[in-house]
Amino acid sequence: MPGPESPLGYRVPILRGVWERIQTWGVLRLWGHCWAAVCLFVGLWSLTYLGWRWLAVPFFFWTLGHGLLFLLTQWNERWDEMVGAQMRRKYKGRYDAS
Repeated sequence: MPGPESPLGYRVPILRGVWERIQTWGVLRLWGHCWAAVCLFVGLWSLTYLGWRWLAVPFFFWTLGHGLLFLLTQWNERWDEMVGAQMRRKYKGRYDAS
């Protein structure tokens, strides 16, 4: 007969991906990958049409954008849901008490 610390039934550890948002380098995975894809596209375009000299510009903007996404994620892990709700539902900045 099992003791009080081991209940009856099947026990499985809960995966972190179920209750935490997945991040890559401190940025939410979806936004980090989308930003990297945009910067890679611009980098390949600049390499094709402008040459090697301009290849550092998209990398610089990727670094700035990734840093901004990192700071947003550190500020609030659900910042993208908050921005989406603000844009879709048209929340007011403040409410009148009257």
